[in-house]
Amino acid sequence: MIRGIDPPALAAVRVLGGFSDASMAIADELGYLREYRVTAPSLLLWSGCIEEISPRLAELERPSVVRRMCHMGADLQLAHFLQALVTAAIAGGTGVPQGAERVAEALGIAVALADDGGRSSAAATFRSWRVAFLPGILRPDSGAPDYGRAGFRAYAHALEELLEETGRGAAPAGM
Repeated sequence: MIRGIDPPALAAVRVLGGFSDASMAIADELGYLREYRVTAPSLLLWSGCIEEISPRLAELERPSVVRRMCHMGADLQLAHFLQALVTAAIAGGTGVPQGAERVAEALGIAVALADDGGRSSAAATFRSWRVAFLPGILRPDSGAPDYGRAGFRAYAHALEELLEETGRGAAPAGM
């Protein structure tokens, strides 16, 4: 079973994006915020199909395969979560210093939920996000508006300082 979204993480997302009660009610109605059972085929999709799609579903349930899909899925979903957080902050007009703090806080909560074993970290997620998403946004030919490029660049700089240079994004000690 997958737990519902952690209330502090959800509160941070709500503030960053300026989401109304009505918006949050829609997310709840669709079931995004509730517990649900995870099957091997759904895990395959959430992990970006790192494993081959096989007609023999039992192969997807081998422990090594499930572990690989969980690790890939966590890495992929954390990077997408960070992209959504930064996008919501920019679209919501949240100022960079305050917004970057909230983004880092929400990302830290999500990392802890996704991986309590210490394999993941906010800093590693930031680095994955930076190379996977930013080039497509920041290139002059990207089609992103100037304010969007400036916003993503400013958030990238602020998050780098928060997560990389201050050590806030490190994996929890002792894990």
